[in-house]
Amino acid sequence: GPMNQGFRQTPASGVVLILLLAALWECSVRFDFVRADAWPALSDIGRVFFDSARSGELLREAGGSLWRMLEGFVIGSLAGLATGILIGVSPKAFSTLDLSLQVLRVIPIPALIPPAILFLGLDDAMKVTIVALAAFWPVMLNSFHAVRNIDEAFVETARTFNVPTAHTLRSVVVPASAPLIMAGLRISVASALITTVVAEMIVGSGGIGA
Repeated sequence: GPMNQGFRQTPASGVVLILLLAALWECSVRFDFVRADAWPALSDIGRVFFDSARSGELLREAGGSLWRMLEGFVIGSLAGLATGILIGVSPKAFSTLDLSLQVLRVIPIPALIPPAILFLGLDDAMKVTIVALAAFWPVMLNSFHAVRNIDEAFVETARTFNVPTAHTLRSVVVPASAPLIMAGLRISVASALITTVVAEMIVGSGGIGA
């Protein structure tokens, strides 16, 4: 339309916008519009980044963060998968756990960091636990909804032929639920990474967020 003819989005316009924002960031510190201790200049961040990369410190800290993220992701995802399938296939388990899960789900993950510090200290155990909790919910919810959305005909057919429950789960429930479970795992990876950095920022005891 006429309104779009004056400005066309191109890759160059995106680069120009990024450069303008970077210049604004740098100038906001250099001309004392903001406090440098709370809002460091972009050039200072770049210098520290390259110094850390050259000394190897960045690689060490990133490696530690990645390891904590992977630990928490694996633990939380496995627990979420097991819980989601359990409450999806068992009405008794659903009625027993539903209220507790609904109450815990509304608690923001950062709000759990202070009590985690109280009980687990400032070491990796606390960070891995928080990351596991963040990774738990997307997988659990997606697994639950995936199991609930399986065509009942598949499960009833297995029951008709007296297929053992474990075999039904392995050969019917899990394959039919796989697409939604994989979507939950993708969300959990992002949640685990973000939570790892947040936990390290709050605790300040190592890692790329410290």
